[in-house]
Amino acid sequence: MEGGDEYSARTRRGIGKRPRRAGTNTVGSGRRQHHAATEVQRIPLRGRPLVTPPSLWRSRDFLRLWVAQSVSETGTQVGLLAVPLLAIEVLHASAGELGLLGAARSLPFLLFALPAGAMLDRMRRRPFMMAADFGRAALLMSVPLAYPLGVLSLTQLYIVVALVGFFTVFFDVAYQSFLPSLVDRTQLTEANAKVTATRSAAEVVGPGAAGILVGAIGAAATVTVDAVSFLISGLFCRTIGNVEDLAPSARRSLRHEIVEGFGFVVRHPILSRIGACAGLTNLASSMVTVLLPLYMVRSLRYSPAQVGLVLALAGAGLVAGAITAPYVVRYLGLGPTIVYSAVISGAGLVLLPFSSATLAWPFLVGGKVLFGLGVPLFNISQVSLRQHVTPHRLLGRMSASMRFLVWSTLSLGSLLAGVLGDSVGLRAALAVSAVIGALSWLTLLGSQVPALRDLPSPA
Repeated sequence: MEGGDEYSARTRRGIGKRPRRAGTNTVGSGRRQHHAATEVQRIPLRGRPLVTPPSLWRSRDFLRLWVAQSVSETGTQVGLLAVPLLAIEVLHASAGELGLLGAARSLPFLLFALPAGAMLDRMRRRPFMMAADFGRAALLMSVPLAYPLGVLSLTQLYIVVALVGFFTVFFDVAYQSFLPSLVDRTQLTEANAKVTATRSAAEVVGPGAAGILVGAIGAAATVTVDAVSFLISGLFCRTIGNVEDLAPSARRSLRHEIVEGFGFVVRHPILSRIGACAGLTNLASSMVTVLLPLYMVRSLRYSPAQVGLVLALAGAGLVAGAITAPYVVRYLGLGPTIVYSAVISGAGLVLLPFSSATLAWPFLVGGKVLFGLGVPLFNISQVSLRQHVTPHRLLGRMSASMRFLVWSTLSLGSLLAGVLGDSVGLRAALAVSAVIGALSWLTLLGSQVPALRDLPSPA
């Protein structure tokens, strides 16, 4: 290994780690906590490790993973708009059918996230990431192939989206557990910020490109972009060096390891509250994901290009949040950043139902910009925090358990959006999602999170 990769390997073996500070108390407590799930020592954000790690720009493996993620995220954002527009304009889907489509995408996280985490803690993650990318590419290519033959149906979309979600479960759990093996733990916030910044940029470029492409070549052909992006991502993952160190542990039953990982999360005073907040936010966000394109097309009479433009302009908030996240964390502290970002995201969702045929753009764009600003601030902070407080041997199971808690609400939100959209109307359903999103930050009150100004030490 070379450069930053060699340093990361050495620090994982115990060279260059920050020593624990004697007498450091847990957050929100005047005495030492000995339980592994509740011990949170403080490391000042402005502190320096004993050995300064090389710049991430010198880590070839991190850069390859970053490129892979950037390409696949751009394609994913294209697909996230192209597939619903295909269902709406070509297959004439109702709100309920769009809700089922959204549920099919997220249901695999509810069914497979926990076993995926336990499996991936036993194995090397990179092969799973490659297989997931190539599998998603093949599945998505079936859509543009079926359309000209006249055999494309909503049933096929349900199956494709569900299977893509299945592969995404394994990729996402593997990815969040794989990243700490490429960089030093002191660089996790920077690494997550870089990845989130490009993901946010993809959320600017992707919807706008999707709207233009759908208008020019059709929604089915546009799905090809998503398929090709996964193929490219898989090829880049294939070039990453073998840098994983499997933590030695006694081989136990899969059920025992699932219970251990899930128990670690739900008993942890920080992770459990973050999971509750993110779960409610995702519940509201998944409702908006189903309702907003349908509302813009059916109620506001927007073209695919206009829908894409609204979502692309909204991406300005995502980019701003991702770029400023490290500076905001240093200025406000980690915990306050998590709380304030949840408040900002909820405020953005509140603006969306105020859009109407006579005055839509300020509320649509303003609401999405605010929501987009809060999301990367929240995600960068809480993902870095999760990776810091979790023992290396539990990273996969922790990530899977958090995904289970957070993403399981996506299916519920999609189904709820479909039912409410058909029964009370699209605008009223958006108002319900706004209330849920606006209240999500309350789950953080009374916990250690608001007072946590510093990065915790590795568990």
